[in-house]
Amino acid sequence: MEFTKVKYAVTDRVAIISMDSPKNMNAFDEVMLDELEKAIGMADANADVKAIIINSTTDKAFSAGGDVAAMYDGVKNHSKEEFIAEFGKSIAKMANVTKAILKSPKPVVGAVQGACAGAGVGVALACDYTMATQASVFMTAFSKLGLVPDAGGIYLLTRAVGFKKANELAMDGGQMVFADDAKALGMINEVIEDDDAFADAVMKKAKKFTYGPSDSYKYIKELVWESEFKGFEEYVKKEVEAQMICGGTDDFAEGVSAFNEKRRASFK
Repeated sequence: MEFTKVKYAVTDRVAIISMDSPKNMNAFDEVMLDELEKAIGMADANADVKAIIINSTTDKAFSAGGDVAAMYDGVKNHSKEEFIAEFGKSIAKMANVTKAILKSPKPVVGAVQGACAGAGVGVALACDYTMATQASVFMTAFSKLGLVPDAGGIYLLTRAVGFKKANELAMDGGQMVFADDAKALGMINEVIEDDDAFADAVMKKAKKFTYGPSDSYKYIKELVWESEFKGFEEYVKKEVEAQMICGGTDDFAEGVSAFNEKRRASFK
């Protein structure tokens, strides 16, 4: 299939799935989310693919998370009912992407450069092995908009860093976690200090998986799902419900307006 916001290529038995919307820092809209899910499915279905890389075509950002400009447009130019209905669809699609990564039978390497915010953090956390450049920075950001983490954010974050730190990061949406701290917390696996060496280091890691036992990796991932993530689908239903409720509040309208108007939000 043809992609418009994702690039897909297979090299040396590695599927490389690159988010490709640099103008808005790879903000997730329904097109990109659909394409990411389909690209992961293509890699899963290709017997010649033994590992997957998820990265970005720009070193400025892995992903800025949800498309706040689209949210602002929805709040300003559509009825609350229309906006909430579409918003709910997008939130569900975000969780579909993280679920696709978690349930892929193949090792998935996340390659984070630059900003990784909002739902982008969920995607990075879902990858089996996540690498980042020294300049990368992670930020949950949701509470700044009056929202809750989506893309399975709380579910994955609590398992990575524990519930106290997860609460801190989720409630203080402006807190930035730099690459070395993200590694120390357990959010990522490896930091590459030399940006110029990053792409080669990521490919080297992915290719190492291609030389390994594919069936073993598949069943390891299935067992990890059973032990850690089996409740994910039920959790996501509550996540979507909570996000839709938050998306209909005055606090959200104020948060998204303040973000787009580049001012501090005044929540009730």
